[in-house]
Amino acid sequence: MSAPKPQLRAVGPDEVPEPTKILTLSEAIESGDYLQILLAQRREIATSLPDEKGPAKAALHRQLSIISKEIEGLQRGEEEDSEGGANVEDGEFDAEAI
Repeated sequence: MSAPKPQLRAVGPDEVPEPTKILTLSEAIESGDYLQILLAQRREIATSLPDEKGPAKAALHRQLSIISKEIEGLQRGEEEDSEGGANVEDGEFDAEAI
């Protein structure tokens, strides 16, 4: 299960945002946050890519592409979730209305 999302709030004129801590792969795994795990995997692949050759390099490029698409999808989903929506209670069901 991932960590709860922080609530949005207005920032004061004298406030400076805290830098986001970049987690190692083992820290990300320990946190249980799937997005952080993917980000750490992508960093490790990108770091090891220059040392690879041939089929191994091609495989890492493919894996990098797959992970990047998944990260983009998760981040897009977070943005859509943070935009919110109407918080409306369900009405009573009326079978005769159908």
